[in-house]
Amino acid sequence: MPAKKIEELKQLFLEKLRSSKIIVLATSVIIIAFLLYYFRGVFVAATVNGKPILRLSLIKELEKQNGRRVLDSLITQTLILQEAKKQGVTVDKKETDAEIARIEANLAKQGQTLDGILIMQGLNKETLIEQIRLEKLIEKLLGKDVKVSEKEIEEYIEKNQENMPEATDAAKLKE
Repeated sequence: MPAKKIEELKQLFLEKLRSSKIIVLATSVIIIAFLLYYFRGVFVAATVNGKPILRLSLIKELEKQNGRRVLDSLITQTLILQEAKKQGVTVDKKETDAEIARIEANLAKQGQTLDGILIMQGLNKETLIEQIRLEKLIEKLLGKDVKVSEKEIEEYIEKNQENMPEATDAAKLKE
């Protein structure tokens, strides 16, 4: 093959290569633009009069306002779960279901529903179940160490008399 023919083939190949790179680059830009538009909710929390409020700004503000309290809560929850696992303490579904049934019965006596109360508090049933599970773990972890004297019970009843049911006698209140 003559050198001129080889040079022409080489130039043709380089042109094809450049055009395929441009096509790949253009396709990539289009795909990235589409993904950014499709997942804009990940980056934009809200739009006010056409101006976006970035999710990162929202997160920073929330951290300023409640960050320390929320972090402390998460740390405490993690420590409780770790200690429960270490000691082999668990809470099964029967226990949480029984507690939910008890709560529902108490609310029904007051003419309310669990779902209504959860909506008012901005919670859902899964969150309630997690809270109950955590409380039950704490009871099991610390319950054996808690001792309440007769005197403490009497003082509590005396201080909280206005919150006690009227039709209940002292023995039932102590129980």
